[in-house]
Amino acid sequence: MRVALASFEFEGNTLSSQINRRDTFSRKVLVEGDGVLPAIEGRDLAVTGALEALRKEGLEIVPILVAHGGSGGVVEGAFYRETLDRIVAGILKQPVDGVFLALHGAMICEGETDPEGALIAALRAALGPGIPIAASLDLHAHVTPRMADNADILVGYETYPHVDAHGTGRRAAELLAGALHGRIRPVTRLRRIDALLPVVGGSTNGDAPMAQVRELARRIEADGRALAASYFPVQPWLDIDDLGIAGVAVTDADPAAATAVAEEIVLAMWDRRRAFELACLSPDEAVREALDRPARVLISDAPDCVGGGAPGDAPAVLAALLRAGPDAESAVLVVDPAAAAEAFDLGIGKTARMRIGSSLDPRFHSPVETEVVVESLHDGHFTYTGGISAGTPGQMGPTAVLRAGRLRIVVPTYATYEYGDEQYRAAGIDIRDCKIAVLKNPMNFRTLLDADTSWVMVGGAGPTAPDLASIAWQVKKRPFWPCDDQQQPVFMENHRDA
Repeated sequence: MRVALASFEFEGNTLSSQINRRDTFSRKVLVEGDGVLPAIEGRDLAVTGALEALRKEGLEIVPILVAHGGSGGVVEGAFYRETLDRIVAGILKQPVDGVFLALHGAMICEGETDPEGALIAALRAALGPGIPIAASLDLHAHVTPRMADNADILVGYETYPHVDAHGTGRRAAELLAGALHGRIRPVTRLRRIDALLPVVGGSTNGDAPMAQVRELARRIEADGRALAASYFPVQPWLDIDDLGIAGVAVTDADPAAATAVAEEIVLAMWDRRRAFELACLSPDEAVREALDRPARVLISDAPDCVGGGAPGDAPAVLAALLRAGPDAESAVLVVDPAAAAEAFDLGIGKTARMRIGSSLDPRFHSPVETEVVVESLHDGHFTYTGGISAGTPGQMGPTAVLRAGRLRIVVPTYATYEYGDEQYRAAGIDIRDCKIAVLKNPMNFRTLLDADTSWVMVGGAGPTAPDLASIAWQVKKRPFWPCDDQQQPVFMENHRDA
């Protein structure tokens, strides 16, 4: 039997000013046909986990297309439609018995707020009802009825920080193989509540609220109540009306059980909703707090999270460091193509007064002007060592390291998803030597914590503002939690009532 293999992964953000086109994907992963398998083999990607599981089951792989654009704003409509058409046409070129898709689940496109649902529906319409379709999804997927109605199997990441993309692809593909070999007859059900959860409190580690939901889901699977139970606290920075937290369950020919499990999962998130809210500081408060602590401190610049769709160009923490901590050994990263180009024109060792930051999205902050020395210049290439992109290349483009006192400012041309400290290491900086290091994400910085490292989180305005109630929602209709203090859950739609 033959299984078509494809991925189309991107995390959107309607609060971001970015429009992402082909070049966004080309800088990361964009390959087709014969180029697919060499690009993904041996990596920790969801599509790679699926590939290995399907091969183990003796299934023939039909590689179609792999596109991974990371995170940003809205994907250009023309590129999205072209890619969808190429995936569908590639699958229809030859007979296949099943389809595996690696998706993020929270892509947003020009003219389409449910692009993954549109892709799955297009495949279902082209293939008919008899060909099973399985998809892996990010934990922050915006799961829609169209996705659940047209896919036989949906399985989400279980960890945040994300460390199980490969394992999630494998689990979804194993269920697909089970369906193809006649061992199971999978059915998928979705239940959603009209609520959003702050990302900053969404860790699945320790005894965090999402860790408790994770434990519940694994217990349900171990008890045989579902083949897969997934929780989706959703990417919250999508100003669309059809958005809410979700539970998804896959069972063996038991739609009523799937509906019950999906509802149990989403209610478990709802019941813990208040525990997801964490205290955040202003940039100045965060820097003062970090300076007062005896050991190394990581500052999470949560409102400018590249992994959530922000451009990474906010200079708010840079300004606070210049005001309060220029004598502390520190490092901060601010994306600014113009400043990087200026540094390359100046050359290493040259001094200049430069404007840094807010060059891509000036809505929230003004640029910072300060005198700096060009300390080093880099090509910006690196390889991810962990997380959902482990083993894949990253490209910051021409990258300058500027020094102001003992503060080093890494200035890349392009924003890149942060998992650990790969960007700093690519710029020749070991943040273990720093008193303060700034990471532009609200969660993955936790992979860098140790006994000698603590953290503080910055709040405030930005494309990924951690305080969801502070956002001026234009499309999503209120009331919904946390903007409104609702006491009872509001289920969004009864999905294919069992």
